[in-house]
Amino acid sequence: MMRIVTILFFCLAGHLARGQYFEGKVMYRNIVTSKTPGLSDSALTVLIGNEEIYYIKGGFYESLTNGAGFSMQLYDHRNNRMYFKKQDVDTVYWLDAGKSSEKPVNYEIREDAEVVLGKRCDALLVETETGTTVFYYSPRYKLDAAMFQKHLYGGWAFYVSKAGCLPLKTVIDNEKFHLESTATEVLELELKPGFFDISPKLPQVRFK
Repeated sequence: MMRIVTILFFCLAGHLARGQYFEGKVMYRNIVTSKTPGLSDSALTVLIGNEEIYYIKGGFYESLTNGAGFSMQLYDHRNNRMYFKKQDVDTVYWLDAGKSSEKPVNYEIREDAEVVLGKRCDALLVETETGTTVFYYSPRYKLDAAMFQKHLYGGWAFYVSKAGCLPLKTVIDNEKFHLESTATEVLELELKPGFFDISPKLPQVRFK
């Protein structure tokens, strides 16, 4: 009897551990306003895209957009690299996600700041030397912060360490543009092993 109880305990513990963090797919809608002379709102929207599909599992995530720039971004926690790819180019570019061009200089957490997809969200406001970013998040969609502690690129490690949840809305404001990215759908999915693998047929080049 004790053996059965022990096996049941570990099975349930494993199930709870897997269910603790969000795994699945999020659809976002992007609205951008250009502040760059000579670059219109419509041209910037074409570049970055107005729709994003985001997949996440453990220490992996992948972002797919309908933009003309880098339409694919993928993070692999095993080597702490960010991968980028354009739609019509067969080369994958990568960079070290342990480096960041700017650091947070101040932050503030605002409770019950907004409702997104019917979920009450707290907000994390992060200030840098060049602008501000506000992340709206719900505790329903938790992330494993330990998986992203080396992901300094884009301030992701800082955000996850403070919020610990997937953002349902992100507002970026700086001297070049104003961007609002809002979730329109969240789906909990079981992503198969190898989902985030990059094809070995694609050449990889370090981004400079």
